[in-house]
Amino acid sequence: MHYTFPEITHLNEVLEAVQGVEGFIVAQRDWGTVVNYVQMGPDMFPEVHTAGGSASMRERQTRLKAIRREARGLLFDPDGNLVSRAYHKFWNVGERRETLIENIDLSQPHIILAKLDGSMIRALPTKDGYRLATKMGPTDVAAQVEPFVAARPNIDRFIRDTLSQGYTAIFEWCSRKQTIVCDYPEDRLVLTAVRHIRTGEYLTYRQMQELASDYQLDLVRAYPGNVENMEALVRETHEMEGEEGWIIRWADGHMAKLKSAWYVRIHRAKDALTQEKNLLELILEEKLDDVKGFLPVEDLARVENYERAFWQGVAVAADTWKRRYGVIKVEHGSDRKSFALDTKYQNLDGNLKSAVFRYWDQADPNWQEAVLDVIRKNLGTQTKVDDVRKLHGAPRWRDAKMGDE
Repeated sequence: MHYTFPEITHLNEVLEAVQGVEGFIVAQRDWGTVVNYVQMGPDMFPEVHTAGGSASMRERQTRLKAIRREARGLLFDPDGNLVSRAYHKFWNVGERRETLIENIDLSQPHIILAKLDGSMIRALPTKDGYRLATKMGPTDVAAQVEPFVAARPNIDRFIRDTLSQGYTAIFEWCSRKQTIVCDYPEDRLVLTAVRHIRTGEYLTYRQMQELASDYQLDLVRAYPGNVENMEALVRETHEMEGEEGWIIRWADGHMAKLKSAWYVRIHRAKDALTQEKNLLELILEEKLDDVKGFLPVEDLARVENYERAFWQGVAVAADTWKRRYGVIKVEHGSDRKSFALDTKYQNLDGNLKSAVFRYWDQADPNWQEAVLDVIRKNLGTQTKVDDVRKLHGAPRWRDAKMGDE
């Protein structure tokens, strides 16, 4: 885990490191280029230190693998010069061999800092000053922060001063405008790191404290007191509630993170609801109650509002199908062929028509199950989900409101 951060000045150095590795994106923008990873895989971030081969080969491979860990939102100007460097890639305790508890040495100089549950924000320098950016550059989330900074000249001056000295100031935007799991009733832009753009060196927490005092900045808080050992810190973090966890930052800038069980449970629950098809699967498989217990009040209200609309819509559709089936059976009795040839049913909904044929010989079909079966078979894509929305009538999940709004 501990290695020397690579010096980077130009895009070409990074392109060499990520070339041919699936999972990285090199995106051209009007302001320049961003290099970022967009998926995880076992081969994306191999251990940095290389064994075997000549000394020159080992040195080259070590550098390329170290650069790959920097491809976490590197921003380059139109000429390919590196102009903004956020955090390097690091992992949870126990997530990789290098972060197993037995490989984490708390006897080495370190600081333990609060892990905030917001959005990473830094500055992208431009010819007119700077724009705020997330990992992918200026985005809608970054745009939320610009009025906040514009109203606080101290933060604006700090950003400009650090850029002029070749550093990227890294903040966490904590706001109800961008809630993930933890609730932040008041908007906060918290300084979490300051990093040299070329060398990747991190300023120490003491240096950050001095800057925060000089510029009157909101600074990430440090762990109070001392930690007996890693096992004790893991146990304590596991039992935390209302907070994400901690980040261990060693004097050389390398880090490992610890998350509370409370945070992980809620985050997984919310992840399960990122797509409407996932929510529908939970409803149809009767597993939604397993998720509800881990959701914040606002998300729970939104889920229950959707669920209520879903079942009401299914009941209406099932009743409609039952009545149409009754009419068809009165008209055609047991003659399935005459129904098939009846021209007035040529434009009958295809799903209903298939269900009528399927249940033709049943005295009392379960029409709710028939409707649900069609919905189940159309969860592959959002387009298919939308195609059968008329069978339940619930709003698109992204448009669903909270509670009884």
